[in-house]
Amino acid sequence: MSTKNKIIILSINILLCAAIALLTVFLMDGWGVLARVVFYCVAGTGAIASLTAFFLKKDAIFKSAFILTVCAVIFLAAFIVVGKVGNIGGYETEEEKIAALKQILVNTGGWGMLVYFLIQVLQVVILPLPALVCYLPGAYIWGPLVATLIASAGVICGSLICYVIGKFWGKRAVEWVAGKENTEKYAAYLGKRGKVVFVLMQLLPFFPDDILCMVAGLTAMNFPFFLITIVLVRPLIIAGYCYLGSGTVIPFDQPWGIAVWVAIFAVCIVLAVLSFKFQDKIEKWLVEKFTNRRNKPADQLPDQSTDTNDNPHSSED
Repeated sequence: MSTKNKIIILSINILLCAAIALLTVFLMDGWGVLARVVFYCVAGTGAIASLTAFFLKKDAIFKSAFILTVCAVIFLAAFIVVGKVGNIGGYETEEEKIAALKQILVNTGGWGMLVYFLIQVLQVVILPLPALVCYLPGAYIWGPLVATLIASAGVICGSLICYVIGKFWGKRAVEWVAGKENTEKYAAYLGKRGKVVFVLMQLLPFFPDDILCMVAGLTAMNFPFFLITIVLVRPLIIAGYCYLGSGTVIPFDQPWGIAVWVAIFAVCIVLAVLSFKFQDKIEKWLVEKFTNRRNKPADQLPDQSTDTNDNPHSSED
């Protein structure tokens, strides 16, 4: 991406963040303090993240910040419309507002489920949204079982789209989304003998699933193995989020449940910090432990910048 294009995107992102803050001030009065604070935080974080990534030349973070800001604008617009149509401001307590919002979404029937499905597809392909944001609303509205089924279908479809992008659009398309460094790194990990590593990376929460699926299309990994892995692994992860997050397994209204949730959040924070700090070492350990080989040199990657349909690594195992 050229510097000129980066400046244009940065300017648009800053304007969108300012728009989020202003719209929250003037049009979110019917919602509670928590909802407004969330959008204020998103606006501030989006602006800071895009500026920092621009000056540090972190293209992947820069693009992600822009995408997240656009998503925030869409969500904000949805909140404003639902707030006005559903007269959310007419309810006094936060509990009443949440219950009213839930009923509105339930009343959408199949359309609401379709939107939920599309969100899962998009969050794999182009929207780097946290899992909690994607799965838990569905579990709260339709219950953990229905949410797991819909989200799993969406994630599987999104993963297949990512695989197709890598397989047929080639290295240039994957590099634009994931960045050249990440593309080369994960393509080296997911070489011909990297199937076990791919499964482990899908199971563990430290790795970018969307990038892995795209890069899998660049390597010699065959489609049946990829599909079976995604179909067997991803629904298990999603079910864990939906059932745990809905309070079905660990209740939110019991003292022991609250204590367990505090412990879980503490562990998650520690794991997040460790994964951020030692992710490269974890990845290298996995590759060396389960494949007994060193990473392939980056210059062995398929260069499809000139002919995206000619993939020398697309042969079957």
